[in-house]
Amino acid sequence: MRFAWLIAVSHLRSRKKEMGVSAITLISIVGVTVGVAALIMVLSVMAGFEIDLRDKILGSNAHIVVLKYGGTVDGYEEAIQKIEAVPDVKGVAPFVYSEMMIRSAAGATGVILKGIDPKRVGEVIDLAENMVQGPDGELTTMEAKQAVLDRLHEPPPGPFDSENDPNAAPLPGIIIGEELANELKVFVGDKVYIINPVSQNIGPLGAPVPDVKQLRVAGIFYSGMYEYDTKWTYVSIPDAQQFLKLGDSVTGIEITVGDIFGVDATSLAIEKTLEFPFYSRHWKNLNKSLFSALKLEKVVMGLILGLIVAVASLNIAGTLILVVLSKGREIAIMKAMGATSQQIRGIFIFEGLFIGLVGGSVGTVLGLLGCFGLDRYGWPLDTDVYYLDRLPVEIEPTMVALVGVVAVLICFLATLYPASRAAAIDPAEGLRYE
Repeated sequence: MRFAWLIAVSHLRSRKKEMGVSAITLISIVGVTVGVAALIMVLSVMAGFEIDLRDKILGSNAHIVVLKYGGTVDGYEEAIQKIEAVPDVKGVAPFVYSEMMIRSAAGATGVILKGIDPKRVGEVIDLAENMVQGPDGELTTMEAKQAVLDRLHEPPPGPFDSENDPNAAPLPGIIIGEELANELKVFVGDKVYIINPVSQNIGPLGAPVPDVKQLRVAGIFYSGMYEYDTKWTYVSIPDAQQFLKLGDSVTGIEITVGDIFGVDATSLAIEKTLEFPFYSRHWKNLNKSLFSALKLEKVVMGLILGLIVAVASLNIAGTLILVVLSKGREIAIMKAMGATSQQIRGIFIFEGLFIGLVGGSVGTVLGLLGCFGLDRYGWPLDTDVYYLDRLPVEIEPTMVALVGVVAVLICFLATLYPASRAAAIDPAEGLRYE
C-alpha cells in the first residue's frame, strides 16, 4: 500500500518534461472543484427555496383545515373542543373565507376576504408576527401588533377624520398586505370598499346588485410572499358573518400541529373524532403539486450539474491513460522487479482518488463559503416574478456529504480502466523496444 502511494505521488509531481500531464491533472482537480462547489450551492439554494416557501405557506395557512360537506359549520365551538383533545394538536381557530373585490379611490382588484378570531388567530397563522403598520405607525413589538388585532372590529379613526364628520362613525377594520396597500395607494386609517359581486340582492330592474361594505384599513402586514401580500385580507369573524349573511356559522376550522411531517395521521384522527359530514385537508395534499415539482426540479438540477463532475472524471481517465503510456517502461521494470498487478493497479487508483479528494474537499469548502455569502448578504429577487423577496439558502449536512462522496466515487470509477491497462502490461513487452 505504501509502495503504491509513493509511486502515485511521484507521478503527480510536476516535472519539466511532463508539464502536459501535470496541467491536465490540475484541470481535472479544478473540474471536480467547480462541479462540487456548484452542486452544493445550487442544491442548498433549492433546498432553501423549498423550506422558505413551505414556511411562508404554513405561516399564512394552517397545517390542517376542517370543512363540512354541504356548507358552513354551525356550532363550531363544540367541534373546536373535540379537536383540541386530539393528540399533537397545538392550536385551533375558526375562520370565514370568501373571494371578493376591494376598491379604493386609486383602483380595484380581486382579493380573498378571511374572517378571523383575533384572540385565536395567532395559534394557527403568523399574522401578528407579520404586522408592520398600525394606527400609531410602524409596529416593533408583539404587544403593539396584537393590539391592532384586538381592535380589528373597531379600529381608531383615520388621521384625516374629524370628530364632527358624520362619516367618521366607527367602521369595521380590515388588514391588508403591503403590496396590496401600494397597489390601492392606501395607508392605515384610510377607507376602502369590499364588494361581493355574487350577492343575492336584486335591484329595481331585476338585476343582481353587488353587496358593498365600507371598511377602514386597521393594519398592514408583510409576509415576504407576493401572492399573499397582494391577495389576502383579514376582518373579524362577526364582520365577515354579517357581510356574507352567515349568521353564527363559519366556513371552517384551522388547526396547527406539533409535527408538520406527521400531519397525515393527525388529520385522519381529527376526521375520526368529528365524523361525517366533517372532512379535513392538510398542507401536504393542498400543496402536493407545488412541492412535487420542487423536488423533481431539485433532482434534475442535481443530475445536470453532476455532469460537471462527470466531465472532470473523463479528464482524470485521460490523465491516467497518458501516465500509463508515458510510464510504460517504468511499469514494466517495476513488474520485472516483483511488483504485483494489484500494486500497479493501486498506483493509478490512488492517483485518481487523490484528484477526487483534493477537488472534492476544496469544492466543498468553496461551496459552503458561497452558501454562507449568499445567506449573509442575500440576493434580492423581483417579487413580480418570484414568490420570495430574497434568495434563500439552506445547507443540509446530509446533502453536502452525499455530493462529496459521489464526487470521489465518480473519480474512483474513472481510474478503473487506466489502472487495469497499467496492471495488464507485460514486462517483456514493455522492455522489448527499450
